[in-house]
Amino acid sequence: MIRSDLKALDKSPTKQVWDVAEYCRRAGIGEAEQTRLIKVLGPYASSHELQMNIVRPQIRTR
Repeated sequence: MIRSDLKALDKSPTKQVWDVAEYCRRAGIGEAEQTRLIKVLGPYASSHELQMNIVRPQIRTR
């Protein structure tokens, strides 16, 4: 049995975990990209993982 220090647990930062489909709906991400993200990350992922794995189309400014 592993003994945990309760004071150390209270200070640990929490991660916000999103439902990938819900995140894509709110962010306006297309169905194809949503399917790819679910294959890559699974049905739930942190916001940082989602932001780093979204492929945005290149916009030519010139």
